[in-house]
Amino acid sequence: MYNRQDAFYKKAKLEGYKSRAAYKLIELNKKYEIYRNTQTILDVGCAPGGWSQVVLQLSKTKVVGVDLLETELHDPRFTFIQGDITTQETVDKVLAECGGYDAVISDAAPNTSGSKLLDHVNSVDLVRIIFNFAMTVLKPGGNFCCKIFEGEDRDALVKEMKKHFEFCKHIRPEATRKNSFEMYVVLKGFKGMPTE
Repeated sequence: MYNRQDAFYKKAKLEGYKSRAAYKLIELNKKYEIYRNTQTILDVGCAPGGWSQVVLQLSKTKVVGVDLLETELHDPRFTFIQGDITTQETVDKVLAECGGYDAVISDAAPNTSGSKLLDHVNSVDLVRIIFNFAMTVLKPGGNFCCKIFEGEDRDALVKEMKKHFEFCKHIRPEATRKNSFEMYVVLKGFKGMPTE
């Protein structure tokens, strides 16, 4: 078993972040500038709110968070939408808040089963859903960042996603637990919705 209360867990508690995942986004944005100040960012699967907290540290950013689980962040620049991203109702609510997002970020993961293969398959399925959703709400030139579990289907999915962007990189941030098989995909420069 991994140690839930490792250095990053303790640091998050000390610095007031809702999860250790905050440090992953801090590192990712420092390296790749996924989002900038004055932008509007969509955080998909935002609960418990660690990634949104990080984005809101920039004084002029606006964050819209969407999740099935309720998320509370007391900041006037944060709007929470409780809903399922596979439904048109949720897509409409997200677009009603902002007609197009500068970046879509997601630290969402499926509930883990203990089976590496099953968890990988479920992660790939979830990322594909989030990616399809992101493409409907991203501005041309926008950026996308998500978590995916390692496994044999990862490369094919990343290859498919990168077709729609100018830049693609995958990385394991320092705050990732040593025995974790999660990694992050950063895609920049959205080319726009594909035409039929």
